[in-house]
Amino acid sequence: MNHRIAIAIELDGTQEKVAEHFGRCSKFNICELDEQKKIIKKESHDNPLAGQHSGACEVPGYVHQFNIQAIIAGGMGQKAIMKFEQFGINVITAPGLLYEEALNLFIQGKLSGHSACANEHNHNC
Repeated sequence: MNHRIAIAIELDGTQEKVAEHFGRCSKFNICELDEQKKIIKKESHDNPLAGQHSGACEVPGYVHQFNIQAIIAGGMGQKAIMKFEQFGINVITAPGLLYEEALNLFIQGKLSGHSACANEHNHNC
C-alpha cells in the first residue's frame, strides 16, 4: 500500500525549508511512496490560509483532502495536532530542516514523533 506524506514548506531565499509554523506555511509538498519507500509521485499545493494565524485550525481539514497519512512541520500547536490525529494523520515535528533533508530522514525511518508548540500564542482553535 502506498503512503502519502505532506511537508509544510516555507521559502528561505531559493531553498525550501520545513515551515516552522505549519499554519503559516506557503505550501504543502506531498510525496507518495511505494511499499519500498521509493518516491513515485510528488505534488505541491498552496496553503489557501498562508499567513493567517487564525485560520491555522482549518488547515488540517484542507490537508486531509489529499489522502495523506503523515504531516511534517517544524512546529504545531496542540489543538492542530489533535485535529490531525482525529483524521488519522500522524504528526511529525522537525524544526530547522530543509525539505529534502526531512523527506530523506522520513524515508530512512529516522524522523518520527512530535511535540506541541511551546510558544505562548493563541491559536484560536
